[in-house]
Amino acid sequence: MKYKPLFLFALVLSLFPISGCKPSPASLMTAVKADNTEEATKLIAKGADANSRTSPSGWSALHYAAMNGNVEIVQALLKAGADANYAGARDGQANSAIALKPMSLALGMLDVVSQVQASEMEATLRQGGLDDPALLKSAKDPKAADRYRKVVDTLAEVTKGK
Repeated sequence: MKYKPLFLFALVLSLFPISGCKPSPASLMTAVKADNTEEATKLIAKGADANSRTSPSGWSALHYAAMNGNVEIVQALLKAGADANYAGARDGQANSAIALKPMSLALGMLDVVSQVQASEMEATLRQGGLDDPALLKSAKDPKAADRYRKVVDTLAEVTKGK
């Protein structure tokens, strides 16, 4: 039975997909938070968990994509099975009074970018505790309202009647 170890090694190796291991939830969250569409969609295509979260009760990747107004990532996550009705807390606390769905974040950001002038956007968001560089860049974009509207429309399609 000198071939037994070789057989076991081949058997274990066959359990892994040829393209590599499934991407970690942390790598997907990093790409989505940074609003890196190319990397996020690549990770989703490789099988990253579309319901990745910052913590068990925290925001999901879909929350961050909606907050950043990135319709491409939102669509990719939804296609991969992300739960658009999951309500998570930014701080990840299960008993947090402010657990929101991705739709609420997209609607809130649509209101902000529609009502606040681009020159005042950064100060307004920072005042509200939202100082993430990807969000600040996204919200100051002249086409931000259109992007957030598309995110809201996309999320509305999958949350109808729920």
